[in-house]
Amino acid sequence: MFCAMGPPGGGKSIITSRMVRHFNLLAYTELDEISIKSIFNSLMKYFFKNFSDPIKEVIPKLIDQVLDVYNRVRGELLPTPSKSHYTFNLRDISKVF
Repeated sequence: MFCAMGPPGGGKSIITSRMVRHFNLLAYTELDEISIKSIFNSLMKYFFKNFSDPIKEVIPKLIDQVLDVYNRVRGELLPTPSKSHYTFNLRDISKVF
């Protein structure tokens, strides 16, 4: 059996130690902003490789602005039991691009 879950909060409850003992746990830390910028910078440079230089120069500014909006939304729209869908991740950033 393979299971996945997010951290407790926003309608998600803590699982007990009695339940956890039946599973092997894998966890990862969140990426820092430099890593996220590097990922999307590589993707955008490849996508815009055939565009002119003035457009290519806008890529870092575009990534900074998208990350700014992402961090603001993530900080202000916190998940609650009635709004448990307010969870944001890298998939939401990639949808912009």
